[in-house]
Amino acid sequence: MIYTVTLNSSIDRTLTVERFRVGGTFKATQSDMLPAGKGINVARVVATLGERVTAIAIVGQNDVPAFVDELARGGIESRLVGVLGATRVSVTILDPLDHTETHLREQGQSLPPEVLRQVKAELAGVAGGDWVVLAGSLPPGMPEEGYRELIEMCAAHGAYTLLDANGRPLVAGVAACPTALRLNLFELWQVDGQPVGESAEDDLGEVPLAEALSAMRRVRERGVEMVVVSMGARGAVGLDSGGRAWWAATSLDQPVVDAVGSGDALGAGWAVAQAQGKSFPEALLLGVACGAANTLVAGAGRCRRSDIDRLAARAVVREV
Repeated sequence: MIYTVTLNSSIDRTLTVERFRVGGTFKATQSDMLPAGKGINVARVVATLGERVTAIAIVGQNDVPAFVDELARGGIESRLVGVLGATRVSVTILDPLDHTETHLREQGQSLPPEVLRQVKAELAGVAGGDWVVLAGSLPPGMPEEGYRELIEMCAAHGAYTLLDANGRPLVAGVAACPTALRLNLFELWQVDGQPVGESAEDDLGEVPLAEALSAMRRVRERGVEMVVVSMGARGAVGLDSGGRAWWAATSLDQPVVDAVGSGDALGAGWAVAQAQGKSFPEALLLGVACGAANTLVAGAGRCRRSDIDRLAARAVVREV
């Protein structure tokens, strides 16, 4: 069984605007709204791969029916913690002519401390052998130790955990020694204590693979069993439970539509393969196929199984 935890859910609005420029007035040629958040995006891909999944999420009370309906249509069981107020909104503007993406994200509303206790109650049923994917930012008011507490709780039940977060909550979560981390290079630098900019959009340049692997090994020495780092078009690199390094990538055969949620999709594919008892390189290969498939459809986590299977057949994986 796979569970996903989303502490800062969102309603993702995607607008397609040709020749978008800051300061102008434009008409969108397409508009889409989707209940989302990183853990929910992961759950969509897990369900697409045919695995049973339960999405646990904090959602604005008025939006609970929409989230329940959307998840049910995707074959996802939901356990939602409703809170007063509205769910935050994230806006993505896609320009198909200039091939740009612009992202506007609300921070989310401040939540009382007891909300985390409600999330723990929904997680109380996890059992040995289950995988729990904890993904995304924390809402204002949530203690920075939130992920650490949830990871420790899952470990006490014998469940495996995959953490996908950023900033101080990520660093605090790593201290609880999750089973695995799914990071991008920006987040890897955060965990390793290296200087970075203020957001993941800040350019890190072409980080050499050897440099990334060195940082990953330092992180793994802190008690994390496995580390997976997505590197965009260069694929993904990972350290397995024995410390062996693997690289995997696939090649797109169609134009990119929307890259939002591709890291979530990678983590979902990797977690499914792990839950199925597959080897680490097989898991990394499925992960990169899911991440690539996510770019071919608008809306985070809306991968098509046919795209995943085709891109998995084109993928390569090797020890590095």
